[in-house]
Amino acid sequence: MGGLAGATVNEARSATLRLKEHWNIERPGAERRPPKYREWCAEHDATPHALALQGEASRNARGALHFNVVVLDGGSEGELEATLESLQRQSWSHWHATVVSVRGRAARLGESDHRVSAWPVSCPDVAAQVEQLNAALSTDGDVARRDREQDRAFVLCVAAGDALAPDCLYEVATAATRDPLVDLVYWDDDLIDGPRSRRAPRFRPSWSPEMLLGANFVGRSFAMRRARFAASGGLRPELAEASFWDLLLRSDLSEATALRIPRVLSHLLQRREQVTAKGVQAVAERVAALGLPARAEAAGDCVRLRWELDRWPKVSVVIPTRHNRPLLSRCLTSIATTDYPDFEIVVVDNGEQTAENEEWYRDRSDPLDLRVEWWDKPFNYSAVNNHGVRQSGGEVLVFLNDDTEVLHPDWLRELVGWAQQPGIGTAGLQLLDREGRIQFAGTILGLNGFADHVFQGAEPGSASILGPTGWYRNVLAVTGACLAVRRDRFEGVGGFDERFELCGSDVALGLDLRLAGLRNVCSPFAPLRHLESATRGARIPTDDFFMSYWRYQPWLFGGDPYFSPNLSLEHRVPTLLGRTGKSAPELIAGPLRRTFEVFRQQSDAQEATGYARDCRASGRDVAANRALHEANRAPFEPETVNWFIPELDSPFYGGINTAFRIADHLARNHGVVNRFVVWGRGPERFVRSAIKAAFPAIADSPIVFHDTWLPASFESIPPADVSIATLWLTAYQLTKFQGTRRKFYLVQDFEPVFYPAGTMYALAEETYRLGLYGLCNTDVLQRVYEDEYAGNGHHFVPAVDRSIFHAEQRPERSPHEPVTVFVYARAGHWRNCWELASVALQELKDRLGDRVRIVAAGSWATPEGRDLDTVVKHLGLLDYRATGPLYRTCDVGLALTVSKHPSYLPLELMACGVPVVAFDSPNFSWLLRNEENCLLVERTVDGVADALERLVVDRELRSRLAGQGVADINANHASWDKALAGVYRYLCDPEGVG
Repeated sequence: MGGLAGATVNEARSATLRLKEHWNIERPGAERRPPKYREWCAEHDATPHALALQGEASRNARGALHFNVVVLDGGSEGELEATLESLQRQSWSHWHATVVSVRGRAARLGESDHRVSAWPVSCPDVAAQVEQLNAALSTDGDVARRDREQDRAFVLCVAAGDALAPDCLYEVATAATRDPLVDLVYWDDDLIDGPRSRRAPRFRPSWSPEMLLGANFVGRSFAMRRARFAASGGLRPELAEASFWDLLLRSDLSEATALRIPRVLSHLLQRREQVTAKGVQAVAERVAALGLPARAEAAGDCVRLRWELDRWPKVSVVIPTRHNRPLLSRCLTSIATTDYPDFEIVVVDNGEQTAENEEWYRDRSDPLDLRVEWWDKPFNYSAVNNHGVRQSGGEVLVFLNDDTEVLHPDWLRELVGWAQQPGIGTAGLQLLDREGRIQFAGTILGLNGFADHVFQGAEPGSASILGPTGWYRNVLAVTGACLAVRRDRFEGVGGFDERFELCGSDVALGLDLRLAGLRNVCSPFAPLRHLESATRGARIPTDDFFMSYWRYQPWLFGGDPYFSPNLSLEHRVPTLLGRTGKSAPELIAGPLRRTFEVFRQQSDAQEATGYARDCRASGRDVAANRALHEANRAPFEPETVNWFIPELDSPFYGGINTAFRIADHLARNHGVVNRFVVWGRGPERFVRSAIKAAFPAIADSPIVFHDTWLPASFESIPPADVSIATLWLTAYQLTKFQGTRRKFYLVQDFEPVFYPAGTMYALAEETYRLGLYGLCNTDVLQRVYEDEYAGNGHHFVPAVDRSIFHAEQRPERSPHEPVTVFVYARAGHWRNCWELASVALQELKDRLGDRVRIVAAGSWATPEGRDLDTVVKHLGLLDYRATGPLYRTCDVGLALTVSKHPSYLPLELMACGVPVVAFDSPNFSWLLRNEENCLLVERTVDGVADALERLVVDRELRSRLAGQGVADINANHASWDKALAGVYRYLCDPEGVG
């Protein structure tokens, strides 16, 4: 199955854990001296060897992507030559350059390189150049004609004196080929004072629509697909330099169609970031086209949107407090200066409700619509705020700390204006500290460990290598100290997660809204003052660290899209990442007392010897198990269950998820008390928080750790009516355990096939002869258990979580869009045949080119060091709730395994309306029927590639198979409670006596 038999085994048997004594996150400054920029460049620029390989790939490319580069000549002859030389040094050779020039030398430009031509203009001003640039991008030269036929080429513009890094076009071509949906590729840049003098790098976030409304954060460092360029109407000469910003605004781009390459791929003489009247005009026109009720105006180095809503909604400002009168008085007094037509304040006070305290509120002279709710339960930030929401009546909710102070009367209009816009989840404002420096300007996940505030300590409006601090910023989350959200959106995701006691639920709210398809934004305008921790102090509850891990996990491992992998996670003010800089998993290892490593199955002699030494069972042990069951043949209703489980990798996926799901089912439906016996050393909080994250109803179950085979250690495990092993290793442990009346084995796959024939195969197979009752996932495994190993078994038929996996709201596909193929990337697990799949996917891409788009996800599906980086778009580890929405954007699914269970992937894909390609096996017949709801293929590259190609090119076949797949899931696999209905009966009477 999933993580149960993969990474978890590795963790369970790991001999060393890098434990740390402290629980506090290491503070900034732990990294050694940040590198100088020239040192950093030496580490990150493409090497001659890499460029040589890229050149070879360029020469051998099939249907190579072409670039039409327009050079705007306004500099000296030497500057123009430098730019053309940078083009001639490109490792990707499929380009044509047109120089828009007023100089007489234009006619001579093509003499040394046939790929360079001239487009003379009579006037040197920018508007004239832009007008001719449009014409140049539509030239009828050979390259352009070929590009129009393909309708896939990219166009880009550089100014004379600017230079492209030698791998720039290769990187763009690779990214665009890998994902044919992408129409815009942009990258990082720096400034040059000469051929060897580079400075002032600018690192860019992933696509940020709200940031683009305030500033052209991309500049000219981008390439756009010609089809998108033409559909957008090209550049508008009347906007002069702002025409590039205008083009980006008008192009209707999204996260799916705009891709960032986080590498410095161009070197500029200057950045033109001053906001001009033309820039304000471009934003104003875009705002009008979007129907946003706002007026654009220049504000320093960006454009500010002044919101002008037709109707300002009622706002409820919720303020939790511990009756800190000095702070609360300052806060309320400042709120009274607010210029907003209709708002109320709900104070939730967890101080003592006394006559004196109540009188303090009554005697306030502020003209505020204020009500007080007294909170006499243990303090929980999320619960307190959720309670305040229930007592309020506003359409928009604003959460405010009592240690904040309003500095600008229009603060609420700024917040509400953003929160009311389509596509926005939460909105926040910059917060300033006592000295007027930035205290908050957006939350970055992974910063200093779990999450922290970017730009903290910087001056408002200052420059940074991540862009000016005075820009609007899209972020994954904003702080709950000042957060606005529409009530319907807040309630739609369940409000603040009350599993957090004090810290982290504001971040989780932002992530929940992002998973719901919304964006979060932080505005630099109308900031508040915030005396952080003045109320609660600096203590963070330990349990909040663990809950943060499970809620933030995909971004801790995959990175925050609005930050840059080139920046240190140990500095709040953006700083270059050096060699000694730590990753987010390394930073959180101390607080969590765990390390996180990539698992790759080894199955080597050393591992096999270790398992052979530990996994002991004799004929006497088997006889004892059988005698135990004979003595307890009579039916009885178990009240307690011991679950023998390995250490966790994730509670959301694979076999461990099913074990927890069954435990949850038994607790809810039969009142069973579960206990989890973990093979490992913990810490307990890690395991408990994992259960709490996935199945909160059983989060309080007792947990026992066990990591030795000594007989005395088994005696320390509390007794239970029945006990259940969940992995072949734990079957050996359960065999040694005597404190139970019945022993069961949750058989979720034929685990011997996880290993090559040999010691580990034999050890895993022998667990089926230990005399345990088999609780089998599918009738196939029950037949194997009973017919081949003479066991006593019962089976359940797996289901899907319909809250996640369904075919509703699948996006409509244009016949002209590429067909998306999904593959679960599980390199390092032999049974999933990634090696075979990778060759088949390469073959498919070679055959179909841009007609197919291949995406992968999985714990270790990351770009670094993976095969097929030029073919497969790697999404990495996903939030469990994001898998269903991803599948609904896919057209074909590849699910390969050589074991006797097809895994849950085919069920989940089929539930989402995705036809599946899988190996032909009689073991899968309970779910997969060839040519009816799937395609079953030979276990060869040709078989897999041919089937995938067939589905990609045959839209009608995809529709027919997908429709039947959805119907089959709805009819037979739509309810886990129904699927597990017979489990408790089997625990009560496995011999069928009653």
